Amino acid sequence: MPTIFGLARAAGFRTAAFFGKAKLQQLHAPRTLDHVRSLDPRVSGIGSARRTVRDVEHHLARSSPNLLFVHLAEPDYAGHSSGWMGRSYARAVAEADRAVTLLLEQADTRFGPRQYTVIVTADHGGHGRTHGTDDLRDTTIPWIVWGQGVRPGTSLTTVRTTDTAATALWLLGVSVPPEWTGRPVAEAFDTTAAAPVP
Repeated sequence: MPTIFGLARAAGFRTAAFFGKAKLQQLHAPRTLDHVRSLDPRVSGIGSARRTVRDVEHHLARSSPNLLFVHLAEPDYAGHSSGWMGRSYARAVAEADRAVTLLLEQADTRFGPRQYTVIVTADHGGHGRTHGTDDLRDTTIPWIVWGQGVRPGTSLTTVRTTDTAATALWLLGVSVPPEWTGRPVAEAFDTTAAAPVP
């Protein structure tokens, strides 16, 4: 199955990925990423988002990827170690929120204010110290899109995790493979004023 990185790169786009968890390194197929960085598996918990954001900052100082994937692992670490929705989890979410703020500042500097599109999401929710069940707390995720071409004030209710990659490809003008289960969330965008990819 082709990855989003491989499809984007085959279409001539520059790709970069920063994995907050070493196990996500499996998404890195050979010759699909122009730049990849994964945190050392011994780095976990509070502080990992800051390290990841610092790595992104160094990369954006010298490169302009068209597709940039950044994984912040702190909420997941806190959920598994202390439980979802507890005090430690709230601190981890606050740390991830600060990291997203820094990433947006870096993107403004590199690409220009609002001259890019951001999707903020999660791969799963959680309850207790686990996830992976049909419990709504496990299957409900945030899915926020902001920036160039986004239709302000649109409320989305039927987005799935697999729609994220399909939407990113659609924004780049790359065809989504028919065997993928995800679909572009086009209703979140003003398609009459679609902006060109930088």
